[in-house]
Amino acid sequence: MIFLVLTLLITFAAPAYVSADNHKPEKLVLGMVPSREASKLVNDLEPLADILTEELGVEVDHYISTSYTGLIEAIGTGKIDIGLFGPFAMVLADQRHDVNFLVNTVRYGASKYRGQFMAQSDSGIEGVEDLEGNTLAFTDPASTSGYLFPYVYLKNEVGLDPEKDMTTTFAGGHDAAALALYNGDVDAAVTFEDARGSIEEEHPDVMEKLKVIGYTNYIPNDGLIARKGLSAEFTQKIEEVFLSIGNTDQEVEMLDDIFNASGFEKVTSEDYDVVRETYEEMKDQIEGL
Repeated sequence: MIFLVLTLLITFAAPAYVSADNHKPEKLVLGMVPSREASKLVNDLEPLADILTEELGVEVDHYISTSYTGLIEAIGTGKIDIGLFGPFAMVLADQRHDVNFLVNTVRYGASKYRGQFMAQSDSGIEGVEDLEGNTLAFTDPASTSGYLFPYVYLKNEVGLDPEKDMTTTFAGGHDAAALALYNGDVDAAVTFEDARGSIEEEHPDVMEKLKVIGYTNYIPNDGLIARKGLSAEFTQKIEEVFLSIGNTDQEVEMLDDIFNASGFEKVTSEDYDVVRETYEEMKDQIEGL
């Protein structure tokens, strides 16, 4: 997997130059952070790349980053033109690089979700308030449901300071956090709802072995953003194409494989103000991101 990621980083390190035709880039690069094995995501992305190529009239490649922090850097340097970011990563990318918000994902008919606290079923940990003195796995420092919202929830709603009242670690991803808890490497973990499914194929008993002990407040879904260097006309076309995907059973299956989603909705930057407000509450803790 390390070889795959390095290969992708090298392949897509160069920016996509603009052609003379309607201000289109000669190549459009879509960036993502995998929620499961990167090699499977690359294969799943092929039919989406084909749709985008046909509708936009440009070659489409994909860039797989190991973290949202890396994806934020990629859109700022022009390694990617568009990307599917978690809500917090969208806000950070906008703050640093002034991006365009296009669409967000729709899952189970909803455009919002929440973070989920979990513990092993036989651990004796019954609620989030029992996490004091235990080890907790967050996912990624730029994750909304795996770090930002759970951190603020613990401080404001539960009265626990993650820096002082427990030992915390970053697992590197939602599936990795669930797996760390499953393997007993930590006492509790926080992921998106319900990330247990991301390791269920390899660990069929995960739903019984890991229990939910609490949820964060609701969060707007992850979404697609575009770098500012793309023309307004081309950016609008990208948005229209994504909004049109999901009208056939085949497309819905494709979206489920890639994004665990059934379609997209148009969004604006203002739709993510709740994330900005939450970020402001813990800005001091994450200034180094």
